[in-house]
Amino acid sequence: MSDSQKSSETNGRKAFCSACGGDRNCTVRGEFLQAGGDEDFQWHTYWYILECRGCDHTFVQTVSTDSESIEYDYGPDGETISWARETSLYWPAKAKRKKPDWLSEIVLEDVDVTVLDQSLVELYGALDNDLIVLAGIGIRTTFDIASKLLGVDPDLTFKKKLAALMDANHIGPSDISHLETLVDAGSASAHRGWRPGPAALSTMMDVLEHFLQNAFIEPHRKKQRDEAVRKLKVPRRKPQGKNNENKQVLLVTGIDDLGI
Repeated sequence: MSDSQKSSETNGRKAFCSACGGDRNCTVRGEFLQAGGDEDFQWHTYWYILECRGCDHTFVQTVSTDSESIEYDYGPDGETISWARETSLYWPAKAKRKKPDWLSEIVLEDVDVTVLDQSLVELYGALDNDLIVLAGIGIRTTFDIASKLLGVDPDLTFKKKLAALMDANHIGPSDISHLETLVDAGSASAHRGWRPGPAALSTMMDVLEHFLQNAFIEPHRKKQRDEAVRKLKVPRRKPQGKNNENKQVLLVTGIDDLGI
C-alpha cells in the first residue's frame, strides 16, 4: 500500500470517488490480499471495499504490483531509492466523464423514457470502462432513441429526422450540422470500427448532451416556471386618496420653503 494513498485517520485510505469526482478520504469496510508467484516473479493485489467519508458512496478499489514493477531513483545523499509501481482499478469503474446534474430530470408528458435512461446508463458505463467503439455506437443509438420518443418516425431518413425535429422546435438550424457530424461519427464506429480519440469523443458527448437538454429538460423547466409564475400572488398597489395627495403637496411645499 502506498503511503500517499493512506488516510490520516485509522482504518482509512485515500481513493478516487466517482460520486464526488476527486480523491477523498475513505473508510475501509473490507480488505483482502491476493498474492502469488515463484522464485523469479512475485505479485500481490490488495482488494478494498471503501466508503467515501464525503458522500457515503461505496465502491471497490484494487491496488496491484509485482516484483518487476520497481522504480529506482537517487536520494539527496546519492543513495539508491526504490519503490513499487502500483496499478489501481475501481468497480464501479472510475468515471471518465461527469454526468450532467439534469440527467435525472429527463421526462416527457405521458411518455415512458425508461429506454432512454437505460441507454444513457450503458453509454456512460462504456465511457467509464474505455469501451471506445461501443461508446461511439451508444451515442448514435441514444440519439435515435431520443428522436423516437420525441415523436419522430424511426423509419425516416436521417435528414428527414432532423427536419422533423426542427419543425417540432426540438432543435434549431444551428444544431443540424452538429447532429449530422454526431451521427456520421456514430455510424463510423458501428460500421467501420472507428475509435474516436478523447477530444473527438468529448465533442460527440457535448453535442448529444446539448440536444437532450434542449429537447427534454428546458421545455419541462419552462413549463414549471410558467406554472410557478401563474400561481405567484403579487399584492396590488393601494390607490392614493386625496388626503395622501394633499400631504405630499404640503411636504413638497415645506421643502421648497426651506430652500432645499
